Amino acid sequence: MKSYIKAMTPCFLLLLGVAGCARYQAKSLKRLVPQSAMQSNAHSLSFAYHVFTPQDCKKYLDRNVIAKGYQPVQITFMNNSNRHIRLSPHAFSFVCAQAYEVAQMVHTSTVKRAVGYGVAGLFIWPLLIPAVVDGFGSKKANEKLDYDFNKKILRDCVVSPFSMINGLIFVPRDEFETPFTLRVTDVNTHENFILHSHSASLVFEK
Repeated sequence: MKSYIKAMTPCFLLLLGVAGCARYQAKSLKRLVPQSAMQSNAHSLSFAYHVFTPQDCKKYLDRNVIAKGYQPVQITFMNNSNRHIRLSPHAFSFVCAQAYEVAQMVHTSTVKRAVGYGVAGLFIWPLLIPAVVDGFGSKKANEKLDYDFNKKILRDCVVSPFSMINGLIFVPRDEFETPFTLRVTDVNTHENFILHSHSASLVFEK
């Protein structure tokens, strides 16, 4: 019995290490630089955008959401004016998906991973412990993913004068195309302004 346990110890330690692979580690978004940020003498609205690559997805989302059918696009919007501007992810010229919808698609499968270890554990008892550890790790990773996706998403909001907002939109891949437009609204006057991705800036007269 002792020799059996001794022989199984390296495998047991290896399995514990594998069980710890269910995790979520993503970096914070860096702000892009809209054109109006470089036009200090002009009252303007503008935005910059960056279409994520699979490498960007891994760095900032720790999951390749493109492979699951969604294109992440980072948007940094600059309100360099004295207006209060309403910005909405529903005001693009394409449809945006909800963050929770995308997050569900890239969740780590807690049940599948735990069952995989658990079935084997019926025959090799040390595998029962990694089953429990990995199941717990997968659950925590999914919770962190949900929180981070929700934190990074671009929301419906009012952008105060001379301020900036930064976030992600998720677009179904078959819906995404460039160039595209973004419609924003002056909260007080109810004027609508259309910003185009190819120019991405609208200048007002002072």
